[in-house]
Amino acid sequence: MRVVLTDRLSHTAEFERHLKTAAPTAEFRRWPLADPSWDYDLLVSWILPDDLVSLPPSLKAIFCFGAGSDQLLADPRIPMNMPIARLEDAGQADQMLNYVLHVAFAWLQNDNAYRVAQRDTTWQRPPTKVRSRDAMRVTVLGLGPLGQRVARGLAEANFKAVAWSRSTRVVPGVETHAGWDALPAAAKNADLVVNLLPLQTETRNILNARLFSGLRSGAYLVNLGRGEHLNEDDLLQALETGTIDCAWLDVFREEPLPAQHPFWLHRKIRITPHMAGVPTAAGTSASIARVIEALKRGLPLPNALR
Repeated sequence: MRVVLTDRLSHTAEFERHLKTAAPTAEFRRWPLADPSWDYDLLVSWILPDDLVSLPPSLKAIFCFGAGSDQLLADPRIPMNMPIARLEDAGQADQMLNYVLHVAFAWLQNDNAYRVAQRDTTWQRPPTKVRSRDAMRVTVLGLGPLGQRVARGLAEANFKAVAWSRSTRVVPGVETHAGWDALPAAAKNADLVVNLLPLQTETRNILNARLFSGLRSGAYLVNLGRGEHLNEDDLLQALETGTIDCAWLDVFREEPLPAQHPFWLHRKIRITPHMAGVPTAAGTSASIARVIEALKRGLPLPNALR
């Protein structure tokens, strides 16, 4: 089995070591190829390189090197019938959970209010009511592998975990809702909303004024999906009115985020540079190896998109 790796995160000695251990009989080469005529069976890519003009006839499948796949599904160079398998990396999922738990604990501690007060050199008195985990309603949007791990981890940490997905899913310890009609109920009175949805036509701008209006006043928002999920004007209005007290944003419509963008200096916005869940060498290699084995045996691809 011949495999081409285009993502620079995989072009490391650590990845090479784990790939050889997970799939010892496969032959791996990094893009760009020294021999452009080399035929290969599997392409591992997050975004197809600009200089990858066409795919070889030998190609059997594409492995998405990351949590989202919309950029591959929309690429005209990829035939509609080309199988695409998603990464399933427990290490990456745990990173996402850590990020969300960090924000959940920040809400419990009224973190942003004290952060703003420090910048203003103001002694902020603590609130009279202490916040508790079991009373904090956290709504996760999206119950793919990452969303399920995050929702389950929140429940295990004794938060009141709620989740919404487009189709019915069951997660132990989590209050689940399914279908568009159920979205308002899932978001109602949430203290924290976490977006982990895939980007599709119907999920574009899903983080909007209508959804925000159902949250508990002073809620936090986390966007770990795509920048296009967020209606930026609606967020700025919600921050102004106090509907949302703080937004933690890891993804943006344009990356890197332009220096002049109003999010940079906003007192109620925390920015991270698309780092909430980085594919791990061990987890990604194991996931690639499972796809290679399925291709060898003629079996359905694990975690297939199509």
